[in-house]
Amino acid sequence: MAKHRYKFSDKKHSVGGAISTMLALAAVIFFVISVRFSFAARGEGGDNVGSAALASTAFAVFGLVVGLMSYKESNRYRTFSFIGSLSSGIMTIIMVMLFLVGI
Repeated sequence: MAKHRYKFSDKKHSVGGAISTMLALAAVIFFVISVRFSFAARGEGGDNVGSAALASTAFAVFGLVVGLMSYKESNRYRTFSFIGSLSSGIMTIIMVMLFLVGI
């Protein structure tokens, strides 16, 4: 027997939340790339590791800002806003902590 799914609202997902989630995913990808570069270079990665880590930080910060601003969109689902804001915030904290350890 097929289940019927009824939709009682015309809400859509937040565009800013979706963008924030994609930026968080990009931040994670660049973080993984920088870690792989660092391991491949045995800790002497230099500009390659630094540029990938800086790109990861930039994506995470922009994703956090876009995710938090997406809560202002009215009549939208907040699922992607929450996922994007949370994951971008976590990545921002991780990257800031790594930069502070390197100082």
